Amino acid sequence: MTSQVHSITDAPLRHSTEQHARMVRYTVAMSTRVVCFVLAAVVGVVWQSWWAAVFVAAAIVLPYVAVVDANAGGDRYQARREDEGLAPQPRRLSTGGEDLPAEPRQWWEEEHDGTPSPNSADGAVISGELSDDDAPDGTQS
Repeated sequence: MTSQVHSITDAPLRHSTEQHARMVRYTVAMSTRVVCFVLAAVVGVVWQSWWAAVFVAAAIVLPYVAVVDANAGGDRYQARREDEGLAPQPRRLSTGGEDLPAEPRQWWEEEHDGTPSPNSADGAVISGELSDDDAPDGTQS
């Protein structure tokens, strides 16, 4: 039996790390919204320019963008792929007629070749002795 060694870089990002990154992006977007409101007020009062309308429009659109970006988490592998310089892999849809190549098995997935693994409880027989430790006189039966 050969044991497979897994690299820690194959593991997905921790949920807390991924969640923290989304919270930071949301905070930055909402801070930018506050800056847009301040700039809209200053530009509108001091210069009376059309740029005030641009800043107001940005302040209106930014909450939607921030919420969609914050809720779009869940692909904890995305940051690892971006760090490695890999593009996200598109998913192919089956049209019904062609044979699709099998996706490679991930390191955390078990092999299912039809035979029970030695570590599984599917039909495994454990040899040994049965002992009765609760005998009242201290002897084993």
